[in-house]
Amino acid sequence: MMKNVQHKRYGLLIIPGIATDCLVYFVYPGITIIKLWNWNMDNELNKAFEKSQQELTHLYYRWIMYVQIFGTNTHRIDLVNQTASNFLIEFQWLVIDNMVLALSKFTDPVRMRGNDNLSFPYLIEHIKKTDKNEIVDDLKQTLKDLNETTKHFRDIRNKRIAHNDMAVSLDSDESPLPGVSRADVNAALKVAGDFLNKIELAYLNSTTAYELTILPLNNDGCSLLKKQN
Repeated sequence: MMKNVQHKRYGLLIIPGIATDCLVYFVYPGITIIKLWNWNMDNELNKAFEKSQQELTHLYYRWIMYVQIFGTNTHRIDLVNQTASNFLIEFQWLVIDNMVLALSKFTDPVRMRGNDNLSFPYLIEHIKKTDKNEIVDDLKQTLKDLNETTKHFRDIRNKRIAHNDMAVSLDSDESPLPGVSRADVNAALKVAGDFLNKIELAYLNSTTAYELTILPLNNDGCSLLKKQN
C-alpha cells in the first residue's frame, strides 16, 4: 500500500523516499527525467499537463545554461568576449526570444480561430469538468499574475518576434518596446511553476522544484567556459 504523502521533486527528478503509483522514464536532450504517472486525471488532461511540465522544465534547462554563461560574473563575460563572442551573443538573443515566446504561449486563450491551444487557460477549462474544480479560482488568480508578469513579453512577441510592427521595425519613438531582464524571466518562470504545482498538488499531493532542474554534468554552460579558461 502506497502512503499518501506530500513530496517535492527536483526538476522532475524524483528524490529518494517518495511514494507513488508508477514511474515513467522519458529523455530530454542530454538528460533523463523521471516523472510520476497521474492516474487521477483523464487521458486528455493528463497529456496536456505532462506536456506543460515538460515545456517548463525545458525552459528552465535552457535558462540555467544561459545564466551560467551570461548571468553569473564578469569573468565569464570576459571569457565569452575572448572566444566565440559573435556566436555566443547570437545564442544569447535566441534564448531571450525563445523565453519570450514560450512564456507568452502559456497565457494564450483556450482556442484561436477554431484551433485549441495547449496553454494554461486550456488546463483550467478541463479542470473545471473534474472533481478538482475547487482549485480553479486559485489557478485563475495565478494565471492573472502570469498575464501581468508577461504583458511586455506579449508586446515583444506581437510587435517584433512574430510580426514586424512598422513603428518598431523603423525604430519609431512612438512605439518603443520594453527590454527583457533576467529578473523578468525569473519572475515569469516562477509564476508558471506555481501554476503547475497547484495542479500537481491537487492531483498528486506533490510539487516540483523546476528551478532545480538538473543539467548533465560536464555538458552545460559552465563546462563550455571551463574549457576556454
